[in-house]
Parts: sequence; structure tokens; C-alpha cells
Amino acid sequence: MLKFYTPDRKGKIEPYSYRSRARLVGKCIDNLGQAFNNDIVVLGRIHTEKDVESLRNNNIRYIHDICDNKWPMLEKLWSNTNEHAIAITTTCFKLKELIESKTNKPVFVIPDPTERDEEPVKFEPNPVRLNAVYYGSAGNLNQIDWSNIDLKNINLQIISNEGPIKWSFKIQGEIVRQSDIVLLPVNNDHEMTMYKGHNRPVDALRQGRLVITNAKIPSWLLLQRFIWCGDINEGIKWAINNPKEVKQKVKEGQSFVKNNFTPEITTKKWEKVYNVCDTWDS
Repeated sequence: MLKFYTPDRKGKIEPYSYRSRARLVGKCIDNLGQAFNNDIVVLGRIHTEKDVESLRNNNIRYIHDICDNKWPMLEKLWSNTNEHAIAITTTCFKLKELIESKTNKPVFVIPDPTERDEEPVKFEPNPVRLNAVYYGSAGNLNQIDWSNIDLKNINLQIISNEGPIKWSFKIQGEIVRQSDIVLLPVNNDHEMTMYKGHNRPVDALRQGRLVITNAKIPSWLLLQRFIWCGDINEGIKWAINNPKEVKQKVKEGQSFVKNNFTPEITTKKWEKVYNVCDTWDS
């Protein structure tokens, strides 16, 4: 059986990787004592060298799931984990390329599934005062240069794990419903940016809202038929002047998400990887 290792966070907010890349798609265990020789364990970002040692000592095979470019911080741990993994999974092809430059292990791409239900498409803005929301980690937020974005006619609410509005799954959902658009500026020059998965723009599409971003992230550009990728100020103007096109773009995006990124579809991808790996010796 495929088992996802999700150690107890002891009251801390569970990371996205727990929710999306484990709980939505398979059986989770919080103790490696719940894994057996005929299992394959998925180790996400939250694991230790002792966890790797425990699995090896008990002859339990494992897959290393990498969903961000954390090599600058975690190279020692990840090198050890990768050395003994039977395979590596990741979120996107750009990150797959990076991983393959650092290990000879087989790498499988399993995109993040959406964790939100589909909601109606809505875009009926007041052009005098647009309601917008930004959501992302504090690390992402701190990289953004807002000075190039014209916000004088925009009521922007900002959500992150450190505020100004403290993130929760429920809060993000509520504020997106109050918003006309989702603004997701990024720092394209940061070393981690190009390796990001698509979960943030997919969240917005799922809730029926247009994303306006300057991102050049490959996994986001796969969605560029359904979101605005380019100059953010131009994107805001375009949206206000083309409400019908906005709705059509988002509707098509929702169909794309439904056909590619539901938990059911992603679960089948994990099952395929398990079935391939289960034929290999550790």
C-alpha cells in the first residue's frame, strides 16, 4: 500500500503538502511504525534523517516527494533522502528538470490537485473601486514590489501565514468570494520562483475568479489561456473593459481544472506511480 507520512504538527498549521499532496489522495500515517515491508511510504518535506534511517533499517521502500526548490536550505537532508529513495515525485516539469540534475533516480510529475469545490464564475466589478485579494506565503509576499502596481482604485486585501490577514483555508475562500479579481504578482527573478506549482492560480479559477499576474512560472504559463499573464496594470484595465471575456476565460479555466487537477484524477496518477515502483527492488 502507498502511505503518506504526515508527522504530527503539534498544533502548527498543516502545510499545503499535507493537505493537497497527502490527505486528498491517499492513506496518511503520522508514525512510521504504521508502515510495513509491503508498503511504499511517501516522504514529504517534513521528515528527518532518522526517518530515512528507520525506513531503511526496517526494509521499507519509500518515495521522496519534492514540491518546492528548497535545495539551498535542505541540500544535506535531501541528498541523503534521495540516495536511498526508490523514486522521486514532484509537482511540475521545471522542478523535475532540477531534480534530475541532482540525482539519477527516476522522477515522476504529479501535479497538485485542487482542494476547493468549484464555485460560480463571477465578475461584476465597480470600475471606480475594484475589490481584489492577494494570497501567498509570507516568503512570497515579502518578495513583491508593489510600487509598480497602480492600486489607487483597488481595495486590496492581503492574506499570508503572517498577515496582515492571517491565512486559513476558510478565510481565503471567504475573501476570494468578496473579490472581483485575484492579484498574484511574483518576483520572477527569485531562485525558487520558476519551480512553483500551480496551486494558487488554480484555487482562484476553482472559485470563479480571474487571476492577474506577471508570472513567468512555467506551470502558471500552462494556464495562460485562462488567467492574465503579463503586465498587471494592463491586465486590470483589460478586465474592467472586457467583462464577458473575463467570464469566458474563467469558465474555460474551470473546465481545464476539472479535467486535469481534481483529487480523483491525481489519485490515479499516484496509483500509477505506486504500481510502477512496486515492481522494483529497493
